[in-house]
Amino acid sequence: MRGGSTRASAEVAAASDEQHERGRRTGEILRQTRVGRGETLGDVERDTKINRIYIEALEAARFEALPAPVYARGFMRSYARHLGLDPEEAALAIPRDMPRPVGLEPSAGLRRTPPMSLPTIAITRPIALGLAAVAVVVLLAVLIVPRLTGRSSSATATATPTAGASAGAEAPNVVGLTREQAQQTLQRAGLTPLVFESANAAPAGQVFRQSPPVGFAVKQGDVVTLFVSQGPGTASGPAGTPSPTATPTPTATPSRTPTPTATPAR
Repeated sequence: MRGGSTRASAEVAAASDEQHERGRRTGEILRQTRVGRGETLGDVERDTKINRIYIEALEAARFEALPAPVYARGFMRSYARHLGLDPEEAALAIPRDMPRPVGLEPSAGLRRTPPMSLPTIAITRPIALGLAAVAVVVLLAVLIVPRLTGRSSSATATATPTAGASAGAEAPNVVGLTREQAQQTLQRAGLTPLVFESANAAPAGQVFRQSPPVGFAVKQGDVVTLFVSQGPGTASGPAGTPSPTATPTPTATPSRTPTPTATPAR
């Protein structure tokens, strides 16, 4: 019995030595191929995304410095494939019973950063009702606000042309009209009439001149001066200067007419 146990131990030791020798040869082949290609450890690390510590461990057959066997074989395959070697043949150099190093996590992050996963939010009934309410408010805002804004814009657009027309109006022609007609015409146009009465060949009470003249640009509230005739031969001031008045002088015309009873008295 003791002889069988010794023989088995010897076989295990021989297999272990053979595996170790195989790993050493494979590591040497990796190093020689890399050097022959003119690549540094940094070049291999950049291209394969394998940490250079693991690359050095593969080349030196220091498999105890590698993570768990599944990751160690993956590194070996990637490195051999990068150098143009047979990846499966190279992976056989990794011992199957290789222990996992203490304190070394077999993290694939040493090769590539795994994609980040978004947190999952559970949608409960209150959350669903709140989202629905927000959607309704947004929908109403989209439908109602443009209509209100459109009405306000329409009202503004309607009022603006009116103001513009008043600002760019011209003085109307009131020459030849009676005083009352001329005043009404100016007031309807938003203008302020100012009346001066003076003697003129035109009939009494008729506008014979205006200032500003016809076609002159005016704006709402401007003053338009009306020169109203008192009839021919009537002076209202020194040197015939017209005098401003707000109402016609009712006694102006009778003062020019002789009294009918004057002749019998003489």
